Amino acid sequence: MHTSPLLILLVQIALILVLSRVMGWLVSLVGQPQVVGEMIAGIMLGPSLLGLLAPSVFITLFPRDSVETLNILSQLGVIFFLFLIGLEFDFELVRRRGGAAMVISASSIVVPFIIGVGLTFYLYPRIFDDPKHRHFLASALFMGAAISITAFPVLARILTERNLHKTQVGAISITGAAVNDVLAWCLLAFVVAVAQYDPRRGPWAAVGVAMMAGAYVMLMFVSVRPFLERLQIYYDRQGRLTPNIVAAIFVCILMSAYATERIGIHALFGAFVMGCVMPKGSRFVREITDKLEDYTVILLLPLFFAYAGLRTDLRTIFHGHLWGYAALVVAAACIGKIGGAAAASRLCGQSWRESAAIGILMNTRGLMELIILTVGLSLGVINQQVYAIMVIMAVVTTALTTPLLQLVYPDRLFGIEKASLAAQALRRAYCVLIPVSDPASGGPLLRMAAAIAGNNPEERRLLALHLRRPTNHDAYRASVEPELQQEESSLAPLLVDARKDGLTVEPITLTSISVPDDIAAVARVRQVNLVLMGFHKPVIGHAILGGTVHSVMTHAPADVGIFVNRGLDGARRILVPYLGSAHDRLALDIASRLGRGTTGVQITVLHVVAPNRGDSAQALGAKNAADRAFTEPGQNPVLMRIVEHASPVAAILEAAKEFDLVIIGVGEEWGLESQVFGFRPQRIAQDCPVSLLIVRKHAP
Repeated sequence: MHTSPLLILLVQIALILVLSRVMGWLVSLVGQPQVVGEMIAGIMLGPSLLGLLAPSVFITLFPRDSVETLNILSQLGVIFFLFLIGLEFDFELVRRRGGAAMVISASSIVVPFIIGVGLTFYLYPRIFDDPKHRHFLASALFMGAAISITAFPVLARILTERNLHKTQVGAISITGAAVNDVLAWCLLAFVVAVAQYDPRRGPWAAVGVAMMAGAYVMLMFVSVRPFLERLQIYYDRQGRLTPNIVAAIFVCILMSAYATERIGIHALFGAFVMGCVMPKGSRFVREITDKLEDYTVILLLPLFFAYAGLRTDLRTIFHGHLWGYAALVVAAACIGKIGGAAAASRLCGQSWRESAAIGILMNTRGLMELIILTVGLSLGVINQQVYAIMVIMAVVTTALTTPLLQLVYPDRLFGIEKASLAAQALRRAYCVLIPVSDPASGGPLLRMAAAIAGNNPEERRLLALHLRRPTNHDAYRASVEPELQQEESSLAPLLVDARKDGLTVEPITLTSISVPDDIAAVARVRQVNLVLMGFHKPVIGHAILGGTVHSVMTHAPADVGIFVNRGLDGARRILVPYLGSAHDRLALDIASRLGRGTTGVQITVLHVVAPNRGDSAQALGAKNAADRAFTEPGQNPVLMRIVEHASPVAAILEAAKEFDLVIIGVGEEWGLESQVFGFRPQRIAQDCPVSLLIVRKHAP
């Protein structure tokens, strides 16, 4: 039965997208970049797995004549991806951080390149299938270039996930990788020219290719760049990215790729150079990036991974000695890249630990390696066996980066840890950490934190924390610094309120994989007394103390407060329910801090006893606890109210109507402790008619 090519293509794209997202999500659970999962997904769809387990399904889904259509789409995606990489390459960044980064980058290319060329002498007669050595020079140069590459975007993703982008290691690594990419693509252009050299045309043909390539690059910077700058001026006047501007950019990308393909140094080089000559650091560039990223990263790049997987047949290296060659290539790639970068880093004055971390980061290859390998296979300088071995090397070296970095450089919050020495001097100050998820909640949380911390600026510290989860685009985005502006903007409303109220707040912005763990880590490092959070209504269920809030409450190394703001405008009448737990005593302490030095604050301690119990010893204990909590000078008088009621929860909800704020400790009696772990409604948290502060005492 004949099936329409369009129907086959639609099914292929849908299958590729679903499997790529699933595998990307699965590998992210073990701390790997999403690109590793997408690379594995491509291999799974190829003859190595699907073709092996279900050959009839494989032939039906990927008939031979349909693969070429997939190839064209994937190549288009890679062209636009290389433009994005060039677009985010900033020459100013390299200039500012030159010196050591240039030396490290050069060493991380030269050393693995020499090792790759030397390795080819050993492997060529064994697995390259060319006994006459007609293509040895091109193959040797290609192997050197392939082993020398660094995946700039994947490295940037790892830096942001581990919050190393503000450290010396991060700065050197990202700059070195940027220079590495430029040099590697220039090297690849040279390899392509050598591979396409025709002896019948003589050596002058190769010289002509080199001269045309140099003239092309010069033309792009001298003529095309001024045109793009005028295009940016037009964009500024329009105030938006018009269809005509987008069309002009697309035409320039395609024509630049066409020019380098005609010259003989591959279309990808032209797309990369086009990105490099674009104006940098402007809203114009950011809007163009946003326009292209979704379509390129989410749709076209997974097609390239699938096409690479279709051309990767691991069955060709099932023999034991070929797996030995694969292990040799992986070892040579790691030794050359890590060793070359680490040695240069050490010579530039970095510690051995930092040098090893830089070397490990530079060993990341990812998608950039697959692009180079696909070029080499299409040129015929490597065969299917070598291609499969090099794909294994790309996956393994990329997957090794995170665990090796964790082993060598284990402090995932190293940037904050450096500031912990300053925190030692402020140990006596009462410190409140305010994690901000919703920018609109920042102001109320800040005012509550300031009231709890006290009126004396020398005796309080306020920390505002925003943790952003890495997006899928980060896996491919070369630049780290533009993301910081987005992080800072999430704390902007809180910082504006702080300036209005004359409060000193230290902002902290980090990228986080596990938000609860990182909140706990910051609280530990900065010696926080209280973590004060807001709450959000859950999408499913009713437990407003579930999810991230629950994890922070149970694992943070500090007291935790959850502020449920229901329009609080000054806490003049405060109700503190008390049944005797450690959490209730913390509620008394917080209420005491709110009333200290503030006139007009009325604090009522409510103790609920069972009917017919009267003024029992338990009630006497509640009064003694309240007296101990409110002994500070200048403290407002405290009222003690004892209520007989069969339901403590109902008693609290009834009494709360008379107050502005209820401060309550988590506890089984209130339905705020055991129900955190179950599904029963948390009545007080949900039904309290006024603002509520739920507190939990940290138990070391």
